[in-house]
Amino acid sequence: MKNNEKCIIIESEPAAKDKNTFGGMWLGEEYVDGTTGLKYVRFIGCIVLMAAIFSAYLHIILIGYKLKSVINGADRIMPISYESSGNDYAAARETFSTGMMGAKVDESDQGILVMSFNIRHGVDHTGKESLDSIIDEIKAYKPQIIALQEVDCRMPRSRFRNQAKIIADALGYNYIYGDTINFMGIKYGNTILSAYPIVEYKNIRLPSRSLEGRAILVSKINIGGEIYHVLNTHLGLDGKERNKQIGVINNILKEIDGNIILMGDFNEQADTLTAEEINRKMIDTAVETCNEYLNTYAYYSDIPNTRIDHIYVSQSIQVIDHFVIPSRVSDHSMVFSLILHKAGKKRGII
Repeated sequence: MKNNEKCIIIESEPAAKDKNTFGGMWLGEEYVDGTTGLKYVRFIGCIVLMAAIFSAYLHIILIGYKLKSVINGADRIMPISYESSGNDYAAARETFSTGMMGAKVDESDQGILVMSFNIRHGVDHTGKESLDSIIDEIKAYKPQIIALQEVDCRMPRSRFRNQAKIIADALGYNYIYGDTINFMGIKYGNTILSAYPIVEYKNIRLPSRSLEGRAILVSKINIGGEIYHVLNTHLGLDGKERNKQIGVINNILKEIDGNIILMGDFNEQADTLTAEEINRKMIDTAVETCNEYLNTYAYYSDIPNTRIDHIYVSQSIQVIDHFVIPSRVSDHSMVFSLILHKAGKKRGII
């Protein structure tokens, strides 16, 4: 090469892909123009993460709407051929408000009013959020032990409120919560509220293949030194699934001694074969008091026309009365049973 000739250096392209490349892009090494492949990969990663979060939020909303459609009329149960008249419910309301319920209990004993109520996540028939109205309905009858189903906790559709806590605070009660859906702290399920101390509880999952899982909330409540085992459940819509769920519940009942109160939305009438499995050990308070004609659920109707919400008690508990009050908010009625607690008689175990 002559002295006056210029030296031209041609830079070669990167070698073929190796372990330091991703999709033809160099990782952590600069291109000719100075850009860094690693930064690009991080940028793509951020976009993917945001898309995943957005997708999860959409799924949460879809869950809310799907549950709403189930709640507002998809309960596949067998309607019955008779309807209870408005006079029956009016009579029950009058009996309670005039103090006649308390008159049925001896002075030496204590009447305990228990309640089961599917609140339809606190919305009325038009879909309007009405949790305050639900609270007012419960307050009107002053039940001491309450089992609620379809209770939201931080769900978008119910304004991210912890409904169980709000109701408990309004009543001044203790409460426990058992979820059947739990997605990143957004929950849906059952709750038990009590004017008495709740000393222990657990939430037991039941067999379910549906979007809305199923569970039974099992608690121990101390009433004057005596333990009551209070259970709250909401069974599935499919008959075969309910049969399996009731099988699990029966196994739970076999392990419990003493006073038992089982309440909930069973999505099934009490005279079906699967429900009979529960009836073998427990007492249906409606049947015990000859009030099985009092319906609890408005199945494609403006008034309750079938009985799928039940209160069962063990043989050790004396039932005084049973009555049903239609709700102005939920499609389920409020179901009440007055039971007798004999002070000083130790029947339960901790």
